[in-house]
Amino acid sequence: MMAVTTYVLFGHDVRILCFPPSADTGFAFFVQMSFVLFVLEMILHFFAKSDFSKGPFDITGYAFSFYFWLDFLVVLSIVPDVDWLASAIGIRGTIFDSPGNAAFNGGRIGAKASRVIRMIPLVRLVKLGKVTFQRSRVNQKVTTLRKLIDSGNFSPEEIQQYLEKSSARKQSKIGAEISDIITRRVIIGVFLMLCVVPFLTYSSPVDDEKEATMFLHEINIRADMNCAYLGRAAHSFRSIIDELGGSQGHPFLLALSVSPPRCEGVVPINFSNEESMRGIRKEAIRTISMDPAKMDGGVYSVSASFNLKPYMEHQAKFGICLMVFVLFMFAMLSIQITGDAQRLVLAPIENMMAIVNMVAEDPLKDFDFKSMPTTGDYETHVVQSAIEKITALLRIGFGVAGAEIISSNISVDGGGSARLNPMIPGKRVYALFGFCNILSFDMCTEKLEDEIMTFVNSVARIVHDQVTRWGGTCNKNLGDSFLMVWRIGDENALADYRGIGRRSSERTTENRSTGRRNSERSTSSDNCEIEQTVVKKVVIENDIVDEDIHFRCLMNLASSSLGLDFLSDKALIGFLKVIIEVNRDVQLLAYRGDERLTMGSGNCFSLRMGFGLHAGWAIEGAVGSLQKVDATYLSPHVNMAARMEVATKQFGVSILLTRSFYKLLSEPAQNHCRKIDVVTVKGSNVPMSIYTYDTFQNQVFPQLRAPKFSNLTLQEVLTRQAEKYDATTWMSDPDLIQLRCLATPLFLKTFEKGLKNYLGGHWEESREILEKADKLMASNDIGGDGPSQAILKYMKAHNWKCPSSWTGHRPLTSK
Repeated sequence: MMAVTTYVLFGHDVRILCFPPSADTGFAFFVQMSFVLFVLEMILHFFAKSDFSKGPFDITGYAFSFYFWLDFLVVLSIVPDVDWLASAIGIRGTIFDSPGNAAFNGGRIGAKASRVIRMIPLVRLVKLGKVTFQRSRVNQKVTTLRKLIDSGNFSPEEIQQYLEKSSARKQSKIGAEISDIITRRVIIGVFLMLCVVPFLTYSSPVDDEKEATMFLHEINIRADMNCAYLGRAAHSFRSIIDELGGSQGHPFLLALSVSPPRCEGVVPINFSNEESMRGIRKEAIRTISMDPAKMDGGVYSVSASFNLKPYMEHQAKFGICLMVFVLFMFAMLSIQITGDAQRLVLAPIENMMAIVNMVAEDPLKDFDFKSMPTTGDYETHVVQSAIEKITALLRIGFGVAGAEIISSNISVDGGGSARLNPMIPGKRVYALFGFCNILSFDMCTEKLEDEIMTFVNSVARIVHDQVTRWGGTCNKNLGDSFLMVWRIGDENALADYRGIGRRSSERTTENRSTGRRNSERSTSSDNCEIEQTVVKKVVIENDIVDEDIHFRCLMNLASSSLGLDFLSDKALIGFLKVIIEVNRDVQLLAYRGDERLTMGSGNCFSLRMGFGLHAGWAIEGAVGSLQKVDATYLSPHVNMAARMEVATKQFGVSILLTRSFYKLLSEPAQNHCRKIDVVTVKGSNVPMSIYTYDTFQNQVFPQLRAPKFSNLTLQEVLTRQAEKYDATTWMSDPDLIQLRCLATPLFLKTFEKGLKNYLGGHWEESREILEKADKLMASNDIGGDGPSQAILKYMKAHNWKCPSSWTGHRPLTSK
């Protein structure tokens, strides 16, 4: 069939270039035989190489596969060249038709399309060539083995043993799949090239002969009996045509007929070169006939025949060259792609699998892996070397007693054991830590019983979705609590940023007059190089601030335009979005009227959560044993986020921010937060300012919908909004504006004045002002302002008198 495919591919051009017109009948016969053979082969493959055992709708193998449709396309491409079949179905314009009457009448696009159709068998030729090459390799291998036996170098038993090993080493599934995929892609790619290239190739239209003939036709009509005028026109016509034909060595104008014949006795006009026409195929003769025109009782018309043989010969030569070039490119692409895949991917993977299998079969044997083929300095070689080292370390570490452990864990055939020992030393990283907790969780667990899992997972879905959307990750799920992390980087990454922070600090120092925020962030590079145990205390507006080395480094990062302020903003927004969605989610809103939670009181159950945010370092690593391992973060800074979450109950707010986190926020975000107290936490005597973002949850948040006439889902729209975050979000996001609707300028100014008097020791004035602030928040979820009530409660415990030892801060009574 390879010879038949080759004939279909090249036969047409070879016929035109090398054979006389008398051979066309034989070529047509061979085309029809090729068509019959292709159809017969398809039918045989359809039944012999297909599996119909699973029913007519689940056929596997050749039937309706990629190669089935490829062969079907090849058969269809031959149909126009089979005269009797093309005539039966009404197709015209076969390869044996005249271009003047068929191809040229169909236009340049039709001619190019027919050229593409004839190239379709090319992909089949490459497929057959690949099969032939594989068979030749097998035959060559068998011949070589026979020569080895005849020469006496190997015995028949040794050769048989080698053949058994070779047959057991079958091509991997991934190798067969990749090879097949590559072949398909090459076939499709080349076919697309064949389809596109002809239509993108410019060829100038051959319309000059037609225009000249039309001009002569007009003169014929107007000349009437003026034979001299008509004769000069005919002579000019022949001169123009001769110039168009060029110096080909062949007459270009073969015949000319001007009707009605009236000047032949005076001026010879009509002629026909019968001798030249006998040696030219019909498809190489283009005849242009003008529509007859009736005037004054006469019928005027012009007909001219032109010789296209030189052009067709050139076309045939270039057609063969194009076929050879495409075939060469096709073969080269296939060989290179499959060769690279085998050399760089498949062979290394098979080597790795062989190493693992050998060690699994005999873990104590000292294998010589150096003799195995490698792939140079590619990544696959690195992986192969790593596997070799790992297996060597396993043998050294476990010894004889651990042989079964190694074998059962890394065995490929047996599936291996999924239990690993990932205990590795931790490393220090910098991150934003968020802790959130479901309030009244014990009551919910008691009342909901087995439904508590659905309840918790509904909350977890919202927490995970919002935090992930706004750049964070969930580290631990603790039932009623969640530890969320916005990772900044480890110490190495931080060290790389210090140079950028140094340059930013210098720029900020030069522009120190631009504002206090930039001034606070404009620290020199020495701040990141001081010994990490050094602590500097700075007094800024009655705040005693802990400026340790880690906070200074984070501040430098925030000021170096690396996006740390945006990351901090996103962390805060992520938690605020959780608060909003908890009060909007239909599934959670259904629990408001659940009698198990309302306990028949008639009041709705309101799901509330507490949130704490802090910035700092932590040790990132694995905690546990071989039975259970968790990758988590251990640090006082993680505990600080948890303390902030617990303190939300004391201050009657939904979220608390430490000063370390607050200072990393962008200025618009800071402007939307409220400082509520200065406290010391357990285990530290260093005062710390704490902040909140005011939330009003006892309101209806509108359901979100995807924009009209958009192909994006609601989740995709929200994700894109988070990705395109900028500082204007604080003033434009409807949810954030609605959530903070009670934090009016009057309230904020009143509370700030009361807090200043409280921190300054003027408690009598502070009491009056904070009571007024509390009343301004009477519509809030708790019937007032939580921070005002907490400070008033503390001052009341001291009989409204500021202690003599007051230094502008108090201990945080909650953990």
